Amino acid sequence: MARFPTPTSLTAKANNYTRTANDMDHQNQFDFRVDGFKGTHDVAFGRYSYYNEVEQPVTPLPDGSGAITGAVIGTGGVSGLSNVLGQQAVANETHIFTPHLLSDLRVGYTRRGNTINGTTLGDTASAALGISGIPTNAAFNNALPLFTFSGFQQLGPSASTFSQYQTAVWQTVDSVTYTRGSHQLKFGLDFRWYQLNAVAPPNPTGSFAFTTTGTDQQGVTNSGNSIASFLLGQVDTFQIDLQQSRIRPRDHIFEFFAQDDWKLARQLTLNIGARYTLHFPSTEKNDQGAVFNLSTQQLDYLGKNGFSHSARELHYDNLAPRIGLAYLLTPKTVVRSGFGIVFIDQSGITTPFTTPQFPFIQNVQQRTQDNLRPAFILSQGPSVAPIPLTPDAGLGQSVYTADRKAGSGYSQQWNLAVQRAITNNLSAEIAYVGSHIVHVGIPDSNLNQLTTDQLAQGPALLKTVPNPYYGQIPSSSSIGGKTITEAQLMKPYSRFLNIATYRHNSGQTNYNAVEAKVEERLAHGVSFLFAYTHSKLIDDASAVFSTTVLSSPNSSSLIAADSYRPWLERDSSSGDMPNVTSFSGTYDLPAGHGHRFSSSGIGDSLLGGWQLNAILSLQSGMPVTVTQATNFNSFAGFSIQRPNLVGKPSLSPEDRTPAHFFNTNAFATAPQFTIGSASRNPVRGPAYRDLDLALVKHTTLFHETGMEFRAELFNVMNTPAFGQPNGSFGSAAFGSITSTTTDPRVMQLAIRLSR
Repeated sequence: MARFPTPTSLTAKANNYTRTANDMDHQNQFDFRVDGFKGTHDVAFGRYSYYNEVEQPVTPLPDGSGAITGAVIGTGGVSGLSNVLGQQAVANETHIFTPHLLSDLRVGYTRRGNTINGTTLGDTASAALGISGIPTNAAFNNALPLFTFSGFQQLGPSASTFSQYQTAVWQTVDSVTYTRGSHQLKFGLDFRWYQLNAVAPPNPTGSFAFTTTGTDQQGVTNSGNSIASFLLGQVDTFQIDLQQSRIRPRDHIFEFFAQDDWKLARQLTLNIGARYTLHFPSTEKNDQGAVFNLSTQQLDYLGKNGFSHSARELHYDNLAPRIGLAYLLTPKTVVRSGFGIVFIDQSGITTPFTTPQFPFIQNVQQRTQDNLRPAFILSQGPSVAPIPLTPDAGLGQSVYTADRKAGSGYSQQWNLAVQRAITNNLSAEIAYVGSHIVHVGIPDSNLNQLTTDQLAQGPALLKTVPNPYYGQIPSSSSIGGKTITEAQLMKPYSRFLNIATYRHNSGQTNYNAVEAKVEERLAHGVSFLFAYTHSKLIDDASAVFSTTVLSSPNSSSLIAADSYRPWLERDSSSGDMPNVTSFSGTYDLPAGHGHRFSSSGIGDSLLGGWQLNAILSLQSGMPVTVTQATNFNSFAGFSIQRPNLVGKPSLSPEDRTPAHFFNTNAFATAPQFTIGSASRNPVRGPAYRDLDLALVKHTTLFHETGMEFRAELFNVMNTPAFGQPNGSFGSAAFGSITSTTTDPRVMQLAIRLSR
């Protein structure tokens, strides 16, 4: 109890403590490079780069406890003391064989480590707190456990605060360029090896949940107190994540490419090429991984009993052609066009690892069996043990399967542009740009879900019956008791909780845009760039799977409304901005050296070298995801529930306020046993407008030493950049905006010396 601070408000009945402190963020970085030459045929360089960032976020309570909900703008928003160390070494050698033939070899190594720590104890959690029975992990055994209390602030850091991640990438790129006549040919290879070493159990010393269990009166609502339950040691639920050793996923990609820049005529140049990719399925160095077999309903362990060392298969058909052209239509008009395919990782994003780590990372629980008696008395400690590594380790758990035949994601991209020179310095361009990403990674969908026809059976699904699997499923599981619901028995995998396909890259995106640009290069002291884009982005999720969920699908990683009807998720992307306008310009004041006014002497020193810069940004609002705060169908395996759409959700601009940004009356509660009719993103958030100005003076002090003075004004009009409205239907904040995304007007003065 000593970890709870004295309230800062002695009269408030709730929210009676506030804390203000500094969010610490320190960054250090440097680069070191050496260049060398050997004769006239060899040029080489070596470079080493170093980056280190240490951030200590502000926690709600002084001892480091509490759920962190935000961070200072510009920092990482980390959950604990974060130490990021990045290092890179690169060596490059170019050899000229003949004036027409040269080779270029580059070898690189990039390594990034990220360690996050929360509040720690002087010894292991069991020894320091006197709570026996807390299992140990590969690391973080002195972490302060998480204690949650219904209706009160938690003690201890949030889940996933403690972690150690280290990634490394080796890369070798070798290319040969040959020029002959109208052709410039280039051939080469690009080999990459990826490594991940991680210890990241979300709750390494456990989470103790205290509710009104043990202090409430049966049949009396709003009775009992979670703090009283804590003082009596009445633990409602204990859970802990266990990882006995560091996981070490490995992956490698071999790519081969060829291209030809072919100048067919004075007016026409073609670029033709192709890239062939062999993306070898990822493995784990010590075969720490298992895949749930949907047929046998057991776990297949990597490298055991004839099962592969990886969860995916190697595909040999990843051939990506590309073609581009540039045609000089008239002396002042150029037409450019192109089409290409780019392959991405097997997971459908830039994460190559595709093997789930359960049960080598696992969650074990001990919970109250009847909501009357506690799971255990705190002073006596929990009685949990790791799940044995057997084919039936997934019983009563959430597990991942894998689609072995799923191939790599790829992006098809195309464009057509016409550029026209209006004057020597003024040009205009209009372009059509499109892309289609196939097999992109999306969040998890629960395969262990009832169909909508089954859901329509209604209240009968909630009837409890004797559990035929009692004694087979661990009693710590929520489905391991003596009774079970009809709904659970009707699920396709009734002995399990959530089941999802690990890093399932089954999504698609479509993007089409018209882009217009007018550019004035510096002339008479004026230069500017005006750009406008009208576009449409449609996708299946607007998000990818959580890269930190390595073992079992959970409520935060499952977001599909109906796993059997994935097309319900297809909608305008959460990142869709139909209209984007930008303007940037510079104006050199006509005074000082080289100008008619004050071209020398004191006038040049005071009035010369001044420049005015301006940046204007206008963007349409982005879609808002709407879900129902209460998911009445979670018992049936449905991850989320959306409300019914019964009206027009958008309001006219004059009716929009931060407290009521869209028409909340356009939504109605979707009853239990039904699927809501609202789409994923049925309404848009606020537009964005920003104007920044800078007044800059360049001064030569002496010889090669110069000074730059900058007076910068950000958000000149002090226009609030409102965040997205709350999309949780049923919550008090639904439809309201409670945050901004940028600072109010800020003025900044700076002086820079250069030599």
